[in-house]
Amino acid sequence: MSRAITITAARTRLIPVSARTDWLHVLLETDAGMTGIGEASLNPLPDGFVDGLTRGCAALVGRCLDGETLAPLAPLLQQGFGARTIHSALDQAIADLSAQRAGVPLYQFLASGAVRSPIPLYANINRTTTDRSADGFAASAARAVGQGHTSLKIAAFDDLAPGLCGTSEGQRLIEAGLSRLRAVARDGVELRVDCHWRFTSDAAHDILPGLAEIGVAWLECPLPETPDAITDLRRLRDRANRLGIRTAGLETFAGWDDVAPFVEGGAYDVIMPDVKHAGGLGRILEIADRAARLGVAVSLHNPSGPVAHLFSTHVAIAMGGDERMEIQWDESPDFFRITYPAPRIEGDRCLVTDSPGLGAKLVKQSAD
Repeated sequence: MSRAITITAARTRLIPVSARTDWLHVLLETDAGMTGIGEASLNPLPDGFVDGLTRGCAALVGRCLDGETLAPLAPLLQQGFGARTIHSALDQAIADLSAQRAGVPLYQFLASGAVRSPIPLYANINRTTTDRSADGFAASAARAVGQGHTSLKIAAFDDLAPGLCGTSEGQRLIEAGLSRLRAVARDGVELRVDCHWRFTSDAAHDILPGLAEIGVAWLECPLPETPDAITDLRRLRDRANRLGIRTAGLETFAGWDDVAPFVEGGAYDVIMPDVKHAGGLGRILEIADRAARLGVAVSLHNPSGPVAHLFSTHVAIAMGGDERMEIQWDESPDFFRITYPAPRIEGDRCLVTDSPGLGAKLVKQSAD
């Protein structure tokens, strides 16, 4: 029997990335010389979030690494989005440590028998595009395609909100979004659009023919995701499917109980749990398994730093399937600088190593 392993220290690390983004990490150290890491990035950071994360870290110091390590923090799962993000980051770090102790890569720890394979990606070019004109998006798309990406996603409808959709200003913003999409569209490249819940049901139905004409294949988060919207989402999905467009959403949702009404109600073709917000990696695997039984696919939401990217890749391998996974493309060169080894991306696919645990460590900074 292996000896007990105790968490001896816990800390956070914040890395400023861009005007829109900080990457926030947790590090758990043990008396066995292992360190587990996790990502808790939220942008913008809510007031008190870092303090809450620090308290969560402190609650684990002195606890043994076992199936009950996170038990004191279970109430966080019922306390809203930010609290779930704290729990998620610490769950990641515990999973990293547990897989290291077992001597297996994380994907095998999550799903015994899982086989390492490249995960197909789609490039979210939104945050790299500071020039929000159609030409600015076209330039970003050209660079991403030049690096081998064959599927792109943009958030095209800046400044739109449901309350504006029926106004002349709303129509102007919708037309600007369609122009951005036309600028990005190109032969041989799959095009996805993230609407960030900006449409009403009527307005979303109205733009479907235009999206289909442009060649959009994926419509993400078109409507606010409330239970009373499920019927509208299902109708929108049915019409979008007839035009060759799949619909996707639920990136901010947690466990199966939260997701189930939308899946069972036929709201989406694809749901998008996020390793940073779902509450734990095991919860994502449960969601994926249950959704698959109902014919709904899972594609991980992953507009994040390299740590969350690596966790997402391991989870995607453990889930299986052939859905593309998001990557926040070219927001910062630090994506390839702050872990060792750096994330491995070849064209539009990513890989992980067979090293135990996550297979990467945070590079030490002078302030550490």
